[in-house]
Amino acid sequence: MRGLIRNNLYSMESNIILAFALSAFLAVSSLFISPAATPFIIAVQIFLFVVNIGTSLRADEISKWSKYEITLPVSRSTLVLAKYISIVLLLLLGILMGTVTILFSLISGHSMSLSTLFRGFEVGLTLSFFSIAVMYPLVLKLGTEKNELILLLSTFGAIGMQLLLAAGLSKWTGGMNMRHPLVEAAGTVAAILLFFISYFVSVKIHKSKEF
Repeated sequence: MRGLIRNNLYSMESNIILAFALSAFLAVSSLFISPAATPFIIAVQIFLFVVNIGTSLRADEISKWSKYEITLPVSRSTLVLAKYISIVLLLLLGILMGTVTILFSLISGHSMSLSTLFRGFEVGLTLSFFSIAVMYPLVLKLGTEKNELILLLSTFGAIGMQLLLAAGLSKWTGGMNMRHPLVEAAGTVAAILLFFISYFVSVKIHKSKEF
């Protein structure tokens, strides 16, 4: 398992370094811009790391690794699980950089409520979990040629889910309000649940493929 995860991360190494550089730039920029933009910066930082999974899938196909790995003495479910664990590790890197942004904002003297700080993490995690939950099974099924388009469409799907939740919870949020804490918390929980369900869907698709 460790070797599989390590291989996934190695295949994204240059993109992860780029994500760190961009995230660091965004963290520093929080020193000079309005604190109202901090949640947006945190959400972007988290998502920057997750989009690298498309690079890993493309690298596996180009290097023929996807064909070789199924000959290893591990189950298909383990191969898929390694991908999902790699995604969680990328999310943790994004959360780390988001925490750095908060520290920079506090150093600069910006005062923010806890709800404002959590909003950035909630939006970033919702967008990331939902997008990957939709993208990964589809890429397994359709191939990596259009993974960027699939990721874009799945991102819009995450926004659509938030709209549906805002409409469904409008009775308790004083109207349709996507930025209400209840809507954002429900969106994060729903995205995480979809991510777990996506694992089982991906395993089923992986077992049916001959690559």
